[in-house]
Amino acid sequence: MKEDLSEELERFKAVVETYGAEVKAWPLEDLPMMERLLASSDVARSLLRQEQKFDQLLQDLSLPAHHSSDLLGRVLVSAEEVNPGPLLKSLWPFGSIWQPAAGMAMAACLGILLGFTSPNILSDGDEYALNSTFFSGSTMSDLENDYENL
Repeated sequence: MKEDLSEELERFKAVVETYGAEVKAWPLEDLPMMERLLASSDVARSLLRQEQKFDQLLQDLSLPAHHSSDLLGRVLVSAEEVNPGPLLKSLWPFGSIWQPAAGMAMAACLGILLGFTSPNILSDGDEYALNSTFFSGSTMSDLENDYENL
């Protein structure tokens, strides 16, 4: 008789650990034996109470945790301090780099376009200004002489 009881308790324990403490989830073929053990055995009732506590713990842990937005902000700030990001972001921390690069490219294109389309400033016909140097000597009198020749 004792062996039958221990075998039934082992089966009771296996069913409770597998299907939980909810009686509706137990297999129908084991239900009469399970109800009989619950009515007669303190060990079976203790096993069922332990499983009910475990099921309640699982249910409590499955609820979503609500954290404040302040906590989320602090976590994100700490994460940025620990990991500053890619090298490009550390070199240019002002946001996306395509906007300033596009502005510089447009300025360069505009400069090149103006350089090609503007009149030639050096071809005014002032041959003296183009062909001779203003200051060819190393003394002040040479400079005065060059100034008088202009």
